[in-house]
Amino acid sequence: MGGSHLCYGNGGSLSTGAGIASENIERNDRKVWTVKRSLEWASRYLEKRGIENPCLNAELLLGHLLQKKRFDLCLVVNQDLSCSVRILFQNLVKKRAQHVPLSHLTGKQDFMGYSFKVDPRVYIPRPETEILVEKVLQAVSLTRGRKFMAVDLGTGCGNIAITLAKQLQRSKIWAVDISPESLEVARDNARLHHVDKRVEFLRGDLFTPLTRLGLQRRVDLIISNPPYVASTQMRNLPPEVKKEPKVALEGGEDGLSIHRRIIRQAPRFLNKTGLLALEIGYGQAKIIKDLISAQPQFLPPKIVSDYQGKERVVLTRTIF
Repeated sequence: MGGSHLCYGNGGSLSTGAGIASENIERNDRKVWTVKRSLEWASRYLEKRGIENPCLNAELLLGHLLQKKRFDLCLVVNQDLSCSVRILFQNLVKKRAQHVPLSHLTGKQDFMGYSFKVDPRVYIPRPETEILVEKVLQAVSLTRGRKFMAVDLGTGCGNIAITLAKQLQRSKIWAVDISPESLEVARDNARLHHVDKRVEFLRGDLFTPLTRLGLQRRVDLIISNPPYVASTQMRNLPPEVKKEPKVALEGGEDGLSIHRRIIRQAPRFLNKTGLLALEIGYGQAKIIKDLISAQPQFLPPKIVSDYQGKERVVLTRTIF
């Protein structure tokens, strides 16, 4: 997220004074805690504990409590916080300082303009995955007027499947996940976005629950953001990421064990010219290309880079 902030790291803030003498808010503090003063305290507290973008985190947490957008906080900088809100804000900031993911504290994450419920049971959607969905929507743009059948493997909170259902009005989507806890969250999100009639959630390991549905050679799209962190790299993940489900992160010895299975099994379910779309990790593009090229049912893959120039998305179609 970009844009200006109401407060700044490295001691800067809206105030031109000396700022706050203490980093701690005591519950019996009799001083008036305005929005501005609270944000200044939170920013410094988070910065001292190594949280990136401390001002942004402070603004999002307080905006969540006040039910205001970040940029609307500048309109109420002199508003006093009630004691109850001040205590809630203090607790949220202290949890964030312990590297609890921001989305777990607010209970939501935006994805392609939609808000999704998230909690520790599910992987938090990333901006990079928006590129995966955007490229798929571009690739299937000519089919938007007809019935469209898709499979989302490893659906997590359901963000991919639900976004596709919102964008492709005549679609039927099967969303699969091995975690029953993830599926509970995904079903809640489908109801929230009113697509629960068109997205069917299935518990199982990749294609296993699909075999009994008679979808062989009938699916227009198989899409997935599989786990792609190598087992040896799990210990090096940032503290926030380590608090997310391991099953949604770890992809085997080289990070590609799930990708291999998807690439090998996808032709059984894709129809003629069916699309396979996968998110991949940094440095994995060459291996993925080789895996797809080894499957005679697939066309040569197209690789798409993310906002930082890293190869992030692979697209290919079947040729029968």
